[in-house]
Amino acid sequence: MLEYIQEVTRVKYSSTYRIPDEDDRGSIDLSSFLLVNSVGFYEYEAYFRMTHRKEGRKDFYLAYNYSGPMTIRSKGQEHILQPGSLFIYRPHEEQYYGHYAEQKFISYWVHFTGYGVDELLINAKLAEDGPFFVGIDNDIAAKFEDMMNEIRDKKVGYELASASILSYLLSMISRQIEQGSNVRANNNRTEIYESIKYIHDNYAQEIYVTKLAEIAYLSTDRYTTLFKIMMGTTPLQYINRFRLQKACELMKHTHLNIQQISNLVGFEDQLYFSRLFKKYYHVTPSEYLTRFN
Repeated sequence: MLEYIQEVTRVKYSSTYRIPDEDDRGSIDLSSFLLVNSVGFYEYEAYFRMTHRKEGRKDFYLAYNYSGPMTIRSKGQEHILQPGSLFIYRPHEEQYYGHYAEQKFISYWVHFTGYGVDELLINAKLAEDGPFFVGIDNDIAAKFEDMMNEIRDKKVGYELASASILSYLLSMISRQIEQGSNVRANNNRTEIYESIKYIHDNYAQEIYVTKLAEIAYLSTDRYTTLFKIMMGTTPLQYINRFRLQKACELMKHTHLNIQQISNLVGFEDQLYFSRLFKKYYHVTPSEYLTRFN
């Protein structure tokens, strides 16, 4: 069963398919060592989209988070991924991934099959559970574009060509993981994303930047600087946007009034909540609420 939960405006995407995939279940094909079933990308200017395939797909799925934070669930554990991260889902593995923050996202993805996939992932050191961090790499993104072109054009030998590109892409990813990056910088990134998880879990309560900095083992000034570099916004702006997103969910799925919703998402001052809501969404909470009542 596939579920999409989304609130999206201004979307750009491209999806190319080797064979039809109307039910979004993919296909198993063991006639070749490696085959690309479909490949594409999506870019969002808005703020919320989650995909949930409870029964997964029949093929493998690899996604590369090129821009913006991303949330995934793997083996029952939730991860908040930074830009430059990737993850892999195996056939019939539950898939849950998407975006929560109101900022630009770019993500590349590919579904693939073949009798040699397991061997290929082992050789590329990608057989273990992810997610993996490879950094924001234009060459990696370009390989997804090359696969899209091959599948879209379907010239003679396109299946071999697209599979070859994917194989080379996996080798590039393997090298990036092997080389790694500055360990201290990576630790800081991980700890900042732990603080973001704290925001997600405690948005209805009072949240202090000093507390978030403690979670990341950083000074308040250093934390704020790194947070803005990684997320493109300040901690306070991120908290407010996340609270507003939760308010939108309550407006759509409950019969609570504006004051109740404001309090539930962490705003004690309803007037401040209304001003902030109008600033971000260009409508008042009451105007937004009338869309769903």
